[in-house]
Amino acid sequence: MSQEKAQLIAPQGHFTVPGLNVAGVVTASSFSGNCTGTASSLAQGSNVVVGVMTASSFAGDVFGNAAGLSTTTAGLKLGIVTSTSFAGNFTGIGSGLTGTPNIVAGLVTASQFIGNTPGLAAGLSAGKNLNAGIITATTFHGDGSNLTGAGSTAFIRQDVTAQSGTTTINLNDGNIIYLTHSNNTTIAFSNVKTADDVTIIRTLTDNTITWPTGVTWNGGSAPTLIGANSYSLTGQSFNLVTADGGTTWYGYEEVNNDNSQPFELFAIGGKNNAGALAQNTSNPAKLSSPVQIGSDATWLRMGSTGQGDGQDTGIAVKSDGTLWTWGYNNKGQLGHNNNVDYSSPTQIPGTTWAFGDVGTAAVKTDGTLWTWGNNTSGNLGHNNRTAYSSPTQLPGTTWSTDQKSLSVGGGFTAAIKTDGTLWVWGSGSTGRLGLNQPHSTKISSPTQVPGTTWDTIDAGGGTCFATKTDGTLWSWGSGSGDGDLGHGNKTNYSSPTQIPGTTWANGYQKVTAHSQGGACIRTDGTLWTWGNNGNGELGLNNTTEYSSPKQVPGTTWRTVQGGQDSMMATKTDGTLWAWGSNSYGSLGQNNRTNESSPKQITGTDWGKQIAIIGGAGRNFFGTKIP
Repeated sequence: MSQEKAQLIAPQGHFTVPGLNVAGVVTASSFSGNCTGTASSLAQGSNVVVGVMTASSFAGDVFGNAAGLSTTTAGLKLGIVTSTSFAGNFTGIGSGLTGTPNIVAGLVTASQFIGNTPGLAAGLSAGKNLNAGIITATTFHGDGSNLTGAGSTAFIRQDVTAQSGTTTINLNDGNIIYLTHSNNTTIAFSNVKTADDVTIIRTLTDNTITWPTGVTWNGGSAPTLIGANSYSLTGQSFNLVTADGGTTWYGYEEVNNDNSQPFELFAIGGKNNAGALAQNTSNPAKLSSPVQIGSDATWLRMGSTGQGDGQDTGIAVKSDGTLWTWGYNNKGQLGHNNNVDYSSPTQIPGTTWAFGDVGTAAVKTDGTLWTWGNNTSGNLGHNNRTAYSSPTQLPGTTWSTDQKSLSVGGGFTAAIKTDGTLWVWGSGSTGRLGLNQPHSTKISSPTQVPGTTWDTIDAGGGTCFATKTDGTLWSWGSGSGDGDLGHGNKTNYSSPTQIPGTTWANGYQKVTAHSQGGACIRTDGTLWTWGNNGNGELGLNNTTEYSSPKQVPGTTWRTVQGGQDSMMATKTDGTLWAWGSNSYGSLGQNNRTNESSPKQITGTDWGKQIAIIGGAGRNFFGTKIP
């Protein structure tokens, strides 16, 4: 049975053809009915089913593509809409819409939208009750109950790169700060809420941070920034909380991976007097290249320079909190309740030790301070002159558990509390106690040195060096020999006196006293030395003494430790360097030649903790990461 067909060629005017199936092109100015094909220039129409529509005006339902619609259409269902205005429901893509309630669309690029949409919405300047997959609008109004993949106002991450100078962090962009710590910087905040909680996670570098002045840190002082190292690739996390819009902050350290991985302990070189090199024998008498102490890798912290009765004694803490000493023990300075020398590490009772210094003092994790050994100058701090061969507690529970906060010198001890105060006791000869008292003074109980912002302390034979939280460096004691104190003269000082500069670094082994002088690292990684230089111990490629700081070549120095006429330091690349007197093979070069410039010890996997135990032995120790 044949079917009727009609072919319209350029029909003019309005016509109605119910159920008309048209093949070809319809150019009528007006049309009512159903049509399959292409419709152009339709002035009116309802229920049209078309492939492509280019009419300037249309009323009805259409499936397909509609372009150039100048008036709104109700109930429109189509694939792509490019009209400038639309009211109704559609599925597909809409661009250039200036107002569209209740649109159901795949992709909307309108500059403004009010309604509901599943899918993607970009550039929306206003919206309510939005139900969408991805929104890149600059503003949004609504309860956000159906938003997924978006940060809440409580915890939003932002990435920040530290700027040279001041890094201002806009808290509107997020309060979880991932800080690429690529510059020395001062932290500042903008758009701080009345009550705000900020977390800063920094990458591990040797760059510095100056915190806002309103921060009060848990423990009394800002946490030590971890430098770049070869064993910990994760960062450091700090938390800052304010309840007054940022006028004051309470700060504490959440994550610190410093010293989190135990190390191997090595004797690098020196004289093995009384088994001071911890080789389980008094032979060989000398050692001129690195040899591991034992076979385990569970050491966590190591003591530094030995002076006075701490000479030729070693001390270290293991990862289980046990404390171990070895070496010379004529006055009970090893803390084992006897006077027996030990040529290998031997444990002192207890498992809560944080760190110790030169075999005569140690701090526990509960903030208590313990001392032992000879006490002729009251240097044990027990308000007497009685010697103790076992650890005995000093009063107080607020001694800092940071290793930078305790140092034993020649007949005296200095320690910092958690509130930033500095305390000294023992022999005051040459003014080494810093109390502005006659040199003959001996004090047998902890006595405070003025100030509340002390950060790092290191005591020598007759000198003391310390840094404050503001980056200043101070010294006192004997300066008469070779300009030991770094003040450009040979004067003794019985009170802390500032060495010029405000960029001296804080932290364990950032500042050190050697036998007749000192050294300190700046925040830019440069190393500066001063004092006696008869054996090249200043590392300046000469034997000239200097009474003011002089720079050792290099900008990547990490830690430094001074000893008897010699010095040792690490760099951020994991290398270890030594210079100065080498008469006992102390420099680890497998020879006995003095070096007046830094000489690298073999290896690139040295940890940042180093030690020199004093006396004529000049014994060097270092750590390696297994």
